[in-house]
Amino acid sequence: MRKLTLIALLALLTVTVVQAQREQDFASRFMSLYGEDAALSCNTVSPTMMGRIVPLTNDSLPALRQVLSQIKSIRVVMPTAETHMPDLMDKAEQLALNNRRRYKPYAETEGRSIYLRKRGKYVVEFVMIAGKSPNDFAVVSITGNMTESFFSELMKI
Repeated sequence: MRKLTLIALLALLTVTVVQAQREQDFASRFMSLYGEDAALSCNTVSPTMMGRIVPLTNDSLPALRQVLSQIKSIRVVMPTAETHMPDLMDKAEQLALNNRRRYKPYAETEGRSIYLRKRGKYVVEFVMIAGKSPNDFAVVSITGNMTESFFSELMKI
């Protein structure tokens, strides 16, 4: 009976891990929907690159070290050429609104919106949608296990 319970628990854990790995972040979802039609590029700073950055930081910058330790990746979506989609900002905002249960509004200023995706006490994704025109449009998606102190530390940098 114990072996059967252990096998069932391991199978459930495996399914959970596989599901979490298949989860798309905002930038990859936006690219899959509009990337080809709008001539967009998506650049990623991977966890490996983040790991290379962290050791290079100076001990006099503990705020930077703290922020970088909570980030897994950074993805930036931008137009590659003159795009013919003037409504990119609207499409990005609509994608966030269509996923209200996943992305919660955090802050909004003129030409910039910030959304958070939380899991428990951690922010697992920070999304900034910015741009007043198609040429200065950008989506920045930061993933990781960020705590509430992440944002206050970020402001110190």
